Amino acid sequence: MCGICGELQFQSGDGETALQFESLIDLMARRGPDDRGSWAAGPCRLGFRRLAILDLSPAANQPMVVDDRFAVVFNGEVYNFRELRADLEQQGVQFRTSGDTEVVLRALIQWGKDALNRFNGMFALGLYDRRERNLLLARDHAGIKPLYYLHVPQGIYFASQYDQIMAHPWRDGLPVSSDGLALYLRLGYIPAPYAILENTFMLAPGSWLRIDGNGEIDRGVYYAFPRRTAPDLSSREAYEAVNEAVGNAVRRQMVSDV
Repeated sequence: MCGICGELQFQSGDGETALQFESLIDLMARRGPDDRGSWAAGPCRLGFRRLAILDLSPAANQPMVVDDRFAVVFNGEVYNFRELRADLEQQGVQFRTSGDTEVVLRALIQWGKDALNRFNGMFALGLYDRRERNLLLARDHAGIKPLYYLHVPQGIYFASQYDQIMAHPWRDGLPVSSDGLALYLRLGYIPAPYAILENTFMLAPGSWLRIDGNGEIDRGVYYAFPRRTAPDLSSREAYEAVNEAVGNAVRRQMVSDV
């Protein structure tokens, strides 16, 4: 399963969050019993709990850092990582692990946010660039993996679980969101991008958000489900198409080192 969290401060010297950040990682213990990791550089902190599926070695632990510049936390699995790795190796990229996390990291470095639509899988991720001092958040095409965030004047905090948002000191005093509450009473759940408290959100499926150290936000959608009419197929043709699609999906997802 794995779990990720992180924060980017807009105001320096917030010692309170430094003391509490480690405890927020522990709230995700049930998501990842195999390893616990944290990383900090300047205004950014990243945290991770690992459930090891691919590349069980310590080299694949997270947060994963490259060139002392880029650091990533990644929850999920990219099923076509071997194909992406081959493409990157043809461009001269060298790897030190055999799993998909490093492929995700190297792909984002090589292709930027355009890499997101190349990923076939389920994921939520946070990538920090120390040189540019910006944080990229992204969520998979269908929104299988959760990613919540809190955006206040002090900074931005993201996490796999909403209880981590609730436990962060920056959420103190935030009122209930009237939009989030109305949606919950109407639907029985709160759809993205809304959440129950003001200034808290769930990143929408197929979308990304980039925020710099000054709090400036850029966001976009890299994938939306196509709106098209169903093809005119016979029942037999429809059965064969679905059977082939399910078979391909199962084969892609049966990639594991455990």
